[in-house]
Amino acid sequence: MSNWLVLAVLFYCANVVILQGTGSGADGNLRLCIVEGRGYKRGAKYCPILDEEKSGIECVFGTDRLDCLRRIHKGTADFGVFQPEDLKAAQWAKVEVLVTNEIKLKDRPFARSVVAAVNRRILPEGRTSASAVLRNRTLCRSAADKDDLRHLPEVLARYLESLVTVGSCSTNLTLTENRIKVNADFFGDSCVAGPWLPDRERDAELKRSYPSLCAACASHRCSEKDFYWGTSGALACMSDGVGDVTWAELDDVVAYFNKDTDNANQFALLCRDGSWQPLNSKTPCVWLHRPWDIVVSKMKASAAVSKLMSSMTNSSVTVDSHWHGALAALLEIRQALPPPLQPPQPPTNYLSTAEGFTEAFNQYGCNPPRHVTLCTTSLLENNKCEWLAEAGAVYGVSPPLQCAKRDSVEECMTAVKNKECDCVVADSNWLVKAERNYSLTPILHEANPIIDRMTIISAYVRRDAGINKMADLRGKRAAFPLLDGIAWHSVLRYLTNKSCNDIAFNFFSEVCALGLEKLDLKGALSKKYTENCGMRQDDDVNGEIQALRALVQGKTDVVFINKTTYNLYVNRYIQKDWSKNLIEIVPICPEENPKYCFISWSNIGHVFTSNNLTSLRRHEVINVLTKLDQYFGDYPHKSMFSMYGPYNHKFDVLFHNNTKLLETNHMFKKHPYNNIPLNFEQSLNASECYISKFTTGFGVKMAPSVLLLILSLVSSIIMNK
Repeated sequence: MSNWLVLAVLFYCANVVILQGTGSGADGNLRLCIVEGRGYKRGAKYCPILDEEKSGIECVFGTDRLDCLRRIHKGTADFGVFQPEDLKAAQWAKVEVLVTNEIKLKDRPFARSVVAAVNRRILPEGRTSASAVLRNRTLCRSAADKDDLRHLPEVLARYLESLVTVGSCSTNLTLTENRIKVNADFFGDSCVAGPWLPDRERDAELKRSYPSLCAACASHRCSEKDFYWGTSGALACMSDGVGDVTWAELDDVVAYFNKDTDNANQFALLCRDGSWQPLNSKTPCVWLHRPWDIVVSKMKASAAVSKLMSSMTNSSVTVDSHWHGALAALLEIRQALPPPLQPPQPPTNYLSTAEGFTEAFNQYGCNPPRHVTLCTTSLLENNKCEWLAEAGAVYGVSPPLQCAKRDSVEECMTAVKNKECDCVVADSNWLVKAERNYSLTPILHEANPIIDRMTIISAYVRRDAGINKMADLRGKRAAFPLLDGIAWHSVLRYLTNKSCNDIAFNFFSEVCALGLEKLDLKGALSKKYTENCGMRQDDDVNGEIQALRALVQGKTDVVFINKTTYNLYVNRYIQKDWSKNLIEIVPICPEENPKYCFISWSNIGHVFTSNNLTSLRRHEVINVLTKLDQYFGDYPHKSMFSMYGPYNHKFDVLFHNNTKLLETNHMFKKHPYNNIPLNFEQSLNASECYISKFTTGFGVKMAPSVLLLILSLVSSIIMNK
């Protein structure tokens, strides 16, 4: 082989090696994945600087940190900033990434070091175990709260307590109550202030059942308003002489007790082996370390990312007005970075250096294991569910969430009915069908306190139709988005309750609804009841849009649709030929509801479970889903995973994007929901007139009515299934 050929081959190989370390963006740019907050938008301010100054870095935007991890794993992003808990999810999901840098805010090995501070009065003269030292002593600890950014994550707090207590798996108690009972039995009168569960009714029940865990609180009620709530509250509980032990961050303990030297001498650090140290020990015994936030890259880009991060080790970069400063702002670097890890480390190796951290996430559950199984109706839903389950496992949500896929909502409801799954999420069109056909009930609601983001059913007519009130709709043609859906039943309930004695269904002259065509009506019936407004099954156009189109095109006189659909039309978001020239349409307000001008409202979606679910199992389903909501719901600083955010660029996957939080039925008793009239969920059990007329009225001779005839057909089909 000639020298020229050898050089050519070597040059080619060298290029290959170099290219393997370059980024996935244009011209080999490194792609940085960032998650935007709700207020301050870093990307809009700093990403253009990276482009303008040809930094070799491009921005891509992730829904949440786990979305960025998936992008790095798939190669559509190259690096980003993550928290150590994210690495546990990456491990369990077999996402292959490397840790290149730590983002330190102080010159020390770990971000947080958790110690056990004890009152010296409880220390024995001789050596014994930590468990023996703490038995029957007063614990001061704050329960988790969604708004407390510095709070010790529940999974870590639970791990610390498990080092001195013995777990319980009583099948008569939920896993949450098992843990609470263990603490109540082990510790003496204590103060575990704050919410134990997001479900406030169940939270109050448990606090009544285990009063010893609130007995040492200032209010004796474990309220989040208690004087001993929060990080400083738990330390105040100690300094006031009330408490015997608390687990807290070393910095907080030292800073709090060193304010008063005499007071500080009353306390010590208890070690995991039962020994103890003074508070001012130069090598304090730590029960658990939490690592710093880290820069994570895809494996092939790790060398390039490490080289880039090496340029961020100078303290001037944090105030640089050029692209280095922009990158520092995007990565939230507030001081010079330490040198990159050499070599970059896999997540397992990196986390193993933090004592107790990995062990905290590997706690064993009960055997046989308990799961809450959520039924999904598509591969996309199932994938999002599985990532939610991974995120929940990282934060210690128990029982663990499990996902099961079926091909439709009907199949999922059947699976829940047959106890193959525990729950399914569906919108308000399923409220009646779930109860009637599958014996399911909504256990939680996807709630939003903003009225326009609820499911709002209103009557809309053309302004030029001369229709001004609900009574004017008698004898008119009506269109509904869906047979047997929420608009359908909202109108029927409204009309029935208005005139229950004479069954007020001889009301509309024609009725149209998507789904009527499936009843296989023949001849004149088909032409009169299913063809005039032209609604047909269409995978690309939903029933709401089809019903609205019928009104705009003059094929019906009134349409009962969601206000969201109306807003799409008037704001010109419906890009169809029939909607180009806006026809003015207006709502007709019921006389009972002139303020809001709708016939009914309901929550966006619902979590359905079996009617015959045991109380224990019901509590576990609520515990799991509300805990997931607490960690990954609609809160600005919770960005590990977005439970209600888009998934894979799709909206309303598994849960609706407009969901603010998951609420139990208790929501209807509190502001603002208790002040909004005509709620549909509560009418399910409240309308005796509606139920009696629909179950017994079909055999009674009455004036012919389109709506009643169709209802009779629907009822007979349902009863014969």
